[in-house]
Amino acid sequence: MAGGSVEFLMSMLRLYSPSGREDRVANLLATRMDKLGFENVHLDRTGNVLGQVGTGPPTILLCGHLDTVPGRLSVKTDGVRIWGRGAVDAKSSLAAHLEAASHFVQKPIDGRVIVAGVVEEEGRSTGVKELIESGLRADYAIFGEPSGADRITIGYKGHLLLRIVCKTPSVHASAPWTGCNSIERAYEIWKTIDNHPFEGEKGGDSYWSVSASITKISAGDATNVVPGVCEAFLDIRVPPTTTCDRVLSEIEKVITDYRSAFPTLGVGWEVEDKIDPFETAPRSLPVRALSLSILKVLGRRPTLMRKTGTGDMNILGRALRVPIVTYGPGDSKLSHTSEENIEIAEYLSSIKVVEQTIEEIVRLHKATV
Repeated sequence: MAGGSVEFLMSMLRLYSPSGREDRVANLLATRMDKLGFENVHLDRTGNVLGQVGTGPPTILLCGHLDTVPGRLSVKTDGVRIWGRGAVDAKSSLAAHLEAASHFVQKPIDGRVIVAGVVEEEGRSTGVKELIESGLRADYAIFGEPSGADRITIGYKGHLLLRIVCKTPSVHASAPWTGCNSIERAYEIWKTIDNHPFEGEKGGDSYWSVSASITKISAGDATNVVPGVCEAFLDIRVPPTTTCDRVLSEIEKVITDYRSAFPTLGVGWEVEDKIDPFETAPRSLPVRALSLSILKVLGRRPTLMRKTGTGDMNILGRALRVPIVTYGPGDSKLSHTSEENIEIAEYLSSIKVVEQTIEEIVRLHKATV
């Protein structure tokens, strides 16, 4: 099984699948599921691939994403590690979940496991939203993202993407004092938001504070004209001690107060994306099951992690209202980088951990009903 699991992962990595181009890797997963004996294997209308083993209750959803960020990387291995786009984020997690679930084709359990590979996690989360809209139900869920084989992610910050447009009368660059610079005003608005003390923040830890990054800026038509229009995008991360709507309410006041100081300045803004923060209880059943499994398989106690990024766990957890965690092999610091790689031993260990976790979830669930 180990050799087949490694070759399967490498086959996934060889298929370039940035958001919107996941069809080939989805078909590969469907073929793998069919070969391993999964039931009800199919692709839905958005391109998600799903399959299941066993019958419930309980129903355990193992969900990972098929897509990667853009940027091709050569797929190679030295026998210890595998390099390739998606090796960490997050094809190794999805492959590990699928391989773990396949063990229960020949070793039935008193429960059902659904494996779902979803599209566009790196984009607009189209795939996971379709799972929710389709009425998918589960009692517990594990989302596949790199945590490290001995770590469990229990929390993610929320995400706001704002588009801000500043408009001022353009003036000649030789006399900038006769007007105001839309680039400078957009920059100042960002800094004012970034320095604003938001309600619900906790000091001393980036996870518990609101962060605001200016990620894209566009302005100017000529090198000798002070630009009259500037478009800027702000990526804002929101801790679980507040909500996106509360942060937006404060941002609206910040912008209104700033605009009042510049009568000739027009400021428009809109929300391009909004995902609320999410954190699962550290003593929830999936956390306990994963913790026991990591201790049994790896011989060490796991670390519980809270991440400053945002994941599909946020959307799934809020919509399904079931205990959910994120788990998968790999160092998340390598995600989206040119050095993305996974240690083969860690990948194989994570398969065993997820397999054991499925058994522990079923056992703990039966003990509570």
